[in-house]
Amino acid sequence: MTKDELINHLNMMPHPEGGYYVETYRSHKIGMINKNNIERNASTAIYFLMGDNDFSTFHKLKFTEIWHHYDGNPVEIVEITPKGELKRSIVGKDFLKGETPQHVITGGNWFAARTIESEGSDYVLVGCTVAPGFEFEDFEIADVNKLAVDYPDHKEIIMEFKK
Repeated sequence: MTKDELINHLNMMPHPEGGYYVETYRSHKIGMINKNNIERNASTAIYFLMGDNDFSTFHKLKFTEIWHHYDGNPVEIVEITPKGELKRSIVGKDFLKGETPQHVITGGNWFAARTIESEGSDYVLVGCTVAPGFEFEDFEIADVNKLAVDYPDHKEIIMEFKK
């Protein structure tokens, strides 16, 4: 399948961070766990798709997210921890190249992602699982200009993910 065929087949919609998504799972409620007294789900899952020229701009979540590689190209994930440590990971299927099919992103880390072009595909399809469940109120897209000021040692890589 092509990127556009998958988007249509899975009924995906554009995601504010970039790429396309569709929620595939929302678990049972676990009660109130935040200051706004919003009842939370134990976990949520989505399909997330990016084409060769798409990227997910820097953003962060309050809670930990796990990315699972399903199909297509590998994807590079770039993280900046609250202490300013830069981490790069490749999520994919080629263990011999150091890729891993699953990656955990700690809640509170800024992170961005982009496909790594490879022959035979024009997209990457991953799954993203968040626990407690994802809510847009826990999601923040970075002002990359401000992020570059906050983390000047990483300005070059941050600006690569500017929309």
